[in-house]
Amino acid sequence: MVNTIQYEILPCETSDEDLINEKINEYANLKALAEPHTEEEWLVFKITDDEGHIIAGCKVNVYAWGRAVLAELWVDERYRRQGLGSMLICTAEHAVREKGCYYLCLGTTDFQARPLYEKHGFQVFTVNKDVPKGHKSWSLSKRLDKTVPDYIPKNNSAAKRYNVEPGSKEDAEIIDDGLERYCNQYVQNEHEYVTLSKKLVDKDGNLIAGIIAGVDSDDNGDIEGIWVEEPYRNQGLGSYLLREFERDAKENSAYVILLGVCDWSVDFFLKNGYSVRGKLADYPKGHDAYELEKRL
Repeated sequence: MVNTIQYEILPCETSDEDLINEKINEYANLKALAEPHTEEEWLVFKITDDEGHIIAGCKVNVYAWGRAVLAELWVDERYRRQGLGSMLICTAEHAVREKGCYYLCLGTTDFQARPLYEKHGFQVFTVNKDVPKGHKSWSLSKRLDKTVPDYIPKNNSAAKRYNVEPGSKEDAEIIDDGLERYCNQYVQNEHEYVTLSKKLVDKDGNLIAGIIAGVDSDDNGDIEGIWVEEPYRNQGLGSYLLREFERDAKENSAYVILLGVCDWSVDFFLKNGYSVRGKLADYPKGHDAYELEKRL
């Protein structure tokens, strides 16, 4: 058990979160410094009508170790089934491939576009039941280091009339709003993201461990990472922080905790009652990544 006299648990400040994330990344880089070691960034692509109004767009997050995530894709209802979504998917694929990514991943729900993604060569690797509440969702992936012909939709009229262009931060907000309006027809968000990050400090106030976590607007607990300073490992500090977060998450309406980890961290969470939802093979190269959950 953790000696609560020796250690104090406190909410994280922004500087604490920055330091914890830095330590987590340093440890991960020791485990898997794979090529290509891509720079983290986010990309925006948009399609506009003749008057310059955005009618479709997507956001893509590029991560280290050659992985990118198609985080959002939205097409205005008046312009659907004309091939705009396919244009954006192909553009996103080509862009991240040029940046050295060999995996493109995404998440989709039962009221979104899983069939379209599968036509583009994406495959399901995680099934999420009752996420969001009352619905089903999936994580899909596509290897970009394998040659697969681009999918051309039967109705490809949009390709003759519209072009995909890079977007700005302001364009991303319009895409966010459009997708949020669509999703709100099926799932009502009750609150904003609740930050529940915590840190442990020793008797001198030195930060020795921390967890970056919270509860999202769909009442899902979310863990970005847990870190314990090396001299303090194997004392139960990580498990203590995890239990504290689980209690706080439940008090803030979370009914499940979802997270992704690599193979060098998975055993810690399995020992703490988490189960595997899905596996992303060979990411980072020579390793595997897992999506985990714990029902509260």
